[in-house]
Amino acid sequence: MLLAVVLVFLGVACNKKDSSRQGEVGTVVNDTTTGMVVADTIIYDVVILNPNPDDAWASKCLEGLDHKLLIDNIFAMIYSEKSVAYNHETGEKLTPKQVEKIESEEIFDRTNIGKIQFTEVWYMNPGKTEMTKKVLSMVLGYNYYTSNGELIGHKALFRVEI
Repeated sequence: MLLAVVLVFLGVACNKKDSSRQGEVGTVVNDTTTGMVVADTIIYDVVILNPNPDDAWASKCLEGLDHKLLIDNIFAMIYSEKSVAYNHETGEKLTPKQVEKIESEEIFDRTNIGKIQFTEVWYMNPGKTEMTKKVLSMVLGYNYYTSNGELIGHKALFRVEI
């Protein structure tokens, strides 16, 4: 009889779930004040400049974006040293003076920054039906075109840690 009680006790103890670590659908997550971490970290690209004015869908997707305000504020954060820029290839920290040098190059134009690669953490709070994101860094991508004006891709300018 004692053996049966011990086996039942061990069975219940071993199957007990840690509810503070279970997500809404049973996945293990970390609890935070923002919610459960559902993506730690996620990296994705966002086109922020429509290279084709005939592409109505891209235009519609970007109609709420103030490109100039976004880019100008990213540079302002770098120059005020509230954010730090890094060489995307080497990881070397860039000084505001080095970023100024990039901007002073004849071919450089802020209006030609057409893509941002975001690195983020995503949080979900099912109890409040909320999802929030925290941007950790952004890589600014510069549009590159063929001689006849067709977009051929993007070149990473630098990474900015927020």
